Amino acid sequence: MTTQSLSRSDNSNSPPSNERIYVGIDVGYKEHVVAAIKMTTFNVSSHQDSWKRAKTLHFTSDAGGFKQLRRYLDKLSTNSLDFLILLEPTGGYYGMTLLMYLISEGYKLLQVENKAVKDYREKIFGSETKTDDTDARLMARMGFLHELVGEEFSIQPVHLTHPDDAALKVMVRDLVKLQKEITRRLNQLQQVIAVTFPELKAVFISSTASKSARALLERYPSPQELGEAKSEEVKELLWSAHAYKHAKRADELIGLAKSSAGLKAMTHHQWRQGWIIKQLPILEEARKELVEQLSRAIASHPYAPIIESLPIKSPIWTATLIAVIGNLDRFQNYAEFKAYMGWYPKVAQSGSSVYHTGLAKHGVRLTRNVLGQMSVLLLAPTIRTTPFREFYEKLVARGMKPATAKGHMAGKLAVVLYGMLKTMKPYDERKHRKDMGLPEPEGVILTTVEAPDDLVKVLDDETDAFEITDLDDIDPSE
Repeated sequence: MTTQSLSRSDNSNSPPSNERIYVGIDVGYKEHVVAAIKMTTFNVSSHQDSWKRAKTLHFTSDAGGFKQLRRYLDKLSTNSLDFLILLEPTGGYYGMTLLMYLISEGYKLLQVENKAVKDYREKIFGSETKTDDTDARLMARMGFLHELVGEEFSIQPVHLTHPDDAALKVMVRDLVKLQKEITRRLNQLQQVIAVTFPELKAVFISSTASKSARALLERYPSPQELGEAKSEEVKELLWSAHAYKHAKRADELIGLAKSSAGLKAMTHHQWRQGWIIKQLPILEEARKELVEQLSRAIASHPYAPIIESLPIKSPIWTATLIAVIGNLDRFQNYAEFKAYMGWYPKVAQSGSSVYHTGLAKHGVRLTRNVLGQMSVLLLAPTIRTTPFREFYEKLVARGMKPATAKGHMAGKLAVVLYGMLKTMKPYDERKHRKDMGLPEPEGVILTTVEAPDDLVKVLDDETDAFEITDLDDIDPSE
């Protein structure tokens, strides 16, 4: 659904009046707070800081509250084109009905980055405690400055061209939380197994909580039960779990179980082990359904085929990038886009002495991790050579540390992605090679590879982009 498909009020075709009205709305769960301030109120010579004391309205987040909001705005003007309304993209679904209502009523609506509001609040009020009323007034002031002064105070408005983008961002966050819960359960299971059957990690090297290991533990919860099992039964079980390499080590597994140092008669641990094992398939199926829904959500988005024309792709990456980027027009150049994606250097220095450079901590962590993980997987031995890998190899050959070179590679991905979305043209590897002065490899088919779903997991705000499984240690049978 697009904003153009929504009906507008009759006032949308009326000419604006002489005075602009700036509105800031702080979005909440049960109620929202709005401050509507006329342009003349921001005149410092005649109204010294009076905007800081402007009256606000608290209204409920339902139909009755929206009618109250409309009456409040109509007292200032009945022409929706007289208003510029700013909101933060917060609250997930909390603000979606309000966004849709305002758009349908014909108001010009912008969303402002949360950090811009926070930075401006600290600039104006210092360390004063945040209040919803204060933020509503601040956003009205920011709308005034944005429209009449420009991008002052690093205001980056987000034009809501696709209302479904708000839902997409929430779904991506759902995936983050779900993945964290799955990871937590996997870690818990491995901790339990370290007590009940510590030798299991000698065979299941990658993880004792893998699907094949769990299939084994469901049938034989303790080393004692596995030690009494027949070799053919264990082989058949592992074979049916697609753990073909492990099936060949059935006798070894039985032998390890018979001499296991695992604590016996640990009733609580064995119960907890089975309890966690039962939860994991449910969580993993929920993740699978969510990824499928994300794929359907981005199928018709204009950015999707552009992003997925890169040499490696994943619906999770595409959904995350679309949700975070929003409208590309809000970025003035590739440098601003690259910084927002989280891949730009920060120099620490004092006076004329430079101490070190490193990755700045600003930018959106989700997209930083997406581009970082794309860089790591593009270096995998199973992925064909691309200009990005050759760029990385050149940097390493010059003496740059591999981790630093990966960061530069992620930054280049951001720059290339910006150019693609700016022109709405898919990735052209031949042109990219020509621009970089690289020869075209002989006998290589320039295709896009789908990244393995079990590796696309770095969507955690607290996880570094390069903290993923070592690609050389991946067992295809897992």
